[in-house]
Amino acid sequence: MLRRWLFLGSLLAFSSTSLWAVEGTELLQPANNRQGLVLVSEQGRATVEQPGGRRKQIRLRSQERLTHFAETRSGWAATGTRTRAGGRDILVVEQGAAGLERLPEPGSQTEPLRLHPHLMVAGNELGGLVWLEGREPGSMSVRAANWTGTEWQPVEIVSPPLKGSQTGLSGAVLADGSWLLVWAAFDGHDDEIYWSQKKNRSWSPPRRLASNNSWPDITPTVVATQAGALVAWSRYDGNDYRLTLSRFDGSGWQAPQTVGGKGSVDPQLTTLDRKLFLIFNSASTAAWSVLELHATGRVLRQTSAAGPGDERPILAWTSSHLVGLRSPSVREATGQWGERR
Repeated sequence: MLRRWLFLGSLLAFSSTSLWAVEGTELLQPANNRQGLVLVSEQGRATVEQPGGRRKQIRLRSQERLTHFAETRSGWAATGTRTRAGGRDILVVEQGAAGLERLPEPGSQTEPLRLHPHLMVAGNELGGLVWLEGREPGSMSVRAANWTGTEWQPVEIVSPPLKGSQTGLSGAVLADGSWLLVWAAFDGHDDEIYWSQKKNRSWSPPRRLASNNSWPDITPTVVATQAGALVAWSRYDGNDYRLTLSRFDGSGWQAPQTVGGKGSVDPQLTTLDRKLFLIFNSASTAAWSVLELHATGRVLRQTSAAGPGDERPILAWTSSHLVGLRSPSVREATGQWGERR
């Protein structure tokens, strides 16, 4: 039974981190959402939606897809992958003062697969990129490169290939300018959450975020706060996956706390209207849940709204009483905030 659940955990982690092409339409929302931009992403095409109904089409090739989106001071940036014979490459586009342009790909590619690229935004400007690179999904390394505004700096290997998979890469630039990465890695027994921080131009050795356990920890997501960062992920407890949260204070992590019920998976942290929210799927209730969080990780209030479990929604708007969610097939679903905690 243990092996069966470990297999299911690894399978869920693999499928949820978009190592391969996402089917259908996906809505992408910046982790730090100030302008209210939304990216509607499909294979071979994408559209940026702005408040007021303005839309900008992004010209892509048939084998290209954008999978991560961020706002910048002068516009926005997006990254994804391009499939080619025998491998996959990184694609980066940026809308800035000079208009829409494709950026060059980071150099020094040594393996055929570059997957799950993630933009690193520093000072409201594109500061770099992190991604997974390897020969096949079970032997990926974690890599990073700084962007100067005109070119990529040399590629850095944050975590070399391990004896098992490395998936679910997420990152954020903290208030002090340091880079923080989190991801799930197989330690020989099950998946654990690992992290590394780049300070003074060097990366700390990857290490477990929490104490080792006997059950899978998968699909981490991280967002910067004024005092550090918050990370959320799904942890199996022997019977169910449950959403777990931990706070980074600049040097270390607080003990994880459980914030989701049975079957809570696929978390996403985002800020909207200067407030911090955690969205996740509640499989046990066939609904998507939203938690408003304090910067310390304390849950302030919560709600849920029905929606397709295979379509992660975005947070469209909030008020003192209601929250609006949007997914590709549901234009708007609303939930009523519960009492403040």
